[in-house]
Amino acid sequence: QEIRQDRAWLSETSVNRNTVLQHIKERIQQNKWDLTPVINGTGAVIHTNLGRSVFSREILEEVIEIATSYTNLEFSLETGKRGPRVDSVIRLLRSLTGAEEAVIVNNNAAAVVLSLAALAPQKEVVISRGELVEIGGSFRIPDIIETSGAKLKEVGTTNRTKLKDYQAAISEETSVLLKVHTSNYQIVGFTESTQTADLAKLAKKEGLILIEDIGSGVLTEFSYPQLNSDPLIPQVIKDGADVVTISGDKLLGGPQAGIIIGKKQYLDQIKSHPLYRAFRCDKLTMLLLEKTLLTYLRNEQRQKIPTQRMLNEGSSIVKTRAEKILEVLPPEAFTIIPCESTPGGGSLPGKKIPSWGILVKKEGKTEQQILDFLRSCNPPLIARIQEGQVLIDCRTVLPHQISLLQNILQEFI
Repeated sequence: QEIRQDRAWLSETSVNRNTVLQHIKERIQQNKWDLTPVINGTGAVIHTNLGRSVFSREILEEVIEIATSYTNLEFSLETGKRGPRVDSVIRLLRSLTGAEEAVIVNNNAAAVVLSLAALAPQKEVVISRGELVEIGGSFRIPDIIETSGAKLKEVGTTNRTKLKDYQAAISEETSVLLKVHTSNYQIVGFTESTQTADLAKLAKKEGLILIEDIGSGVLTEFSYPQLNSDPLIPQVIKDGADVVTISGDKLLGGPQAGIIIGKKQYLDQIKSHPLYRAFRCDKLTMLLLEKTLLTYLRNEQRQKIPTQRMLNEGSSIVKTRAEKILEVLPPEAFTIIPCESTPGGGSLPGKKIPSWGILVKKEGKTEQQILDFLRSCNPPLIARIQEGQVLIDCRTVLPHQISLLQNILQEFI
């Protein structure tokens, strides 16, 4: 078919050397594999468009041996009979969060849909208007609630929702109080929201279930105080949330997964729902999640999980990396300047941490032309524009990509 298309193009087009070369270039671009490694020079650590959290090479090496063999995925080595699906992940989450039980599905949206479908079928779900969020890909909380079969009941206003608003909305049809963390935007100024502990007391008093979707989710504090604005997962459990949903591939730094933790009586209902089988994870995801959680148990997350390393790394270390990148290049060709990185990925909106970057400029080239050139390299380098200049934020340049970045910059000059 492609040959026929090319013949038709040749017969219908005024052909010269330039048009043929351009046609060949377009054909090469069309036939590239869709997924390819890139160098992230944007400074957004959890970059949604670049695959969110980067896997640990060390963890992947551990997983290869298990993934290329048969495993005891749903088999008890003690009894010789069928067992829980990767029970070790459940035990790890119990230890790390203080939750009674855990369920793993393929992403956090699925975690919310499944929880509501199991716990509030055809029942009211009360939620603040200020928490009716939209996440990437135009997925909206109201749509998720509708898809689950529950009924949305909004309370409060966009910027202020008080405990009495929830109290006034409760009826015989109410099953769940839903609290959604606004992890991808901020409302500032004249604002008020109801705390988890207060909602938990209300839910218990009224015989309701409190579900909290904390989105990104973090187990331990960061070295940068400004990043410690989100509640820690164990604290949300301690404050009384009955069910908590979390993303595996954001601040946690693991694979894409939806983690549901909470009280056993509700998690058992979730596990018994027919949708659970449709949403559950494959063995690779479970293996990667298990190894990721083990690093937290051993307090090794800042050393072994790239997302955690980058979000906690001191700016002086980033500056040293920038200097190492330029040590093989002419000193007058590039400039190192201070800049700021962001967590990204719909996590910790508005928060920034100090970083260092490399300015890339060339006489006669516009910023867009430079970005286009860097993106056309092998591997592609994705940079950003800061104050009208192209910048490579070195916080998100991975250690094993330093020599590749040096080659690209050498080619550029």
